[in-house]
Amino acid sequence: VLPPGHPLAAGERVALGDLAKDAWIGQSAGNPCHDVTVLACEYAGFTLNPEHSSDDFRAVVALAAASAGVALVPRSALRGMELTGVEVRPIEGVAPTRRVFAAVRRGAEDHPLISPVLTALGVASESGA
Repeated sequence: VLPPGHPLAAGERVALGDLAKDAWIGQSAGNPCHDVTVLACEYAGFTLNPEHSSDDFRAVVALAAASAGVALVPRSALRGMELTGVEVRPIEGVAPTRRVFAAVRRGAEDHPLISPVLTALGVASESGA
């Protein structure tokens, strides 16, 4: 997620290393998305040192819209969100990924409250969300 008028917003994709000198908006340490972002930045050749942080992706997008910095936000977190005032671009090359697990007690996977959740997780993982 890039602030309005960011020079890299004109392209279709953004190389993460090209954002090394930008101000960053991150998540709190211990948040799985924080860990993914830190590793992605290290792989791109720089150390993440966020100037702002929030575990609320709506706040992260609002900070980017206010030109407070750039951020990595999962596509699934952007669904249904107001994206006015920001530019959203995919990362060039291999995108950072995270794993989501669902632990279910043996025999409970067919429970009417659990089965739809497991199905939705499977559909989301197949769509790359």
